[in-house]
Amino acid sequence: MLMGNTPKLEGPTKTTTADPVAEFLRTVRGVLTTAEETIGVEDLEEGLERALAILQRNPEARESFENEIISLIDSPREGVVELVSFVMYELRWTAIQEAVRERMRDPSGNVSNIRLYEAMLDAFSDSWHERDLYRRFA
Repeated sequence: MLMGNTPKLEGPTKTTTADPVAEFLRTVRGVLTTAEETIGVEDLEEGLERALAILQRNPEARESFENEIISLIDSPREGVVELVSFVMYELRWTAIQEAVRERMRDPSGNVSNIRLYEAMLDAFSDSWHERDLYRRFA
């Protein structure tokens, strides 16, 4: 008899990582690195899909995810607009939308970030202009 030798599986929808926030952050780092090394969203899409899947299958960690996404918004770099726009077009989290709006009203620091915030905010609309760039939404 095998006692304790077989790992308990919780089904295909559960993540195998104990910490979904850490898994999300690793995925985000991959997306941002890819964004710095490539041109176009095609190379980002696999990582964006993975990030979205992590967010969707771990609703209990939503507040932590929101905090991490807001910290990305606060220091936008290559890939952040694509990441935030992609996942928020699908999820439409109010806390993220409000955080982007707040930064548009008071762009402390770099005012050129307003264009980036506008692009992120656009993803909260059914008529998001960039959606056709992604296979999922085309």
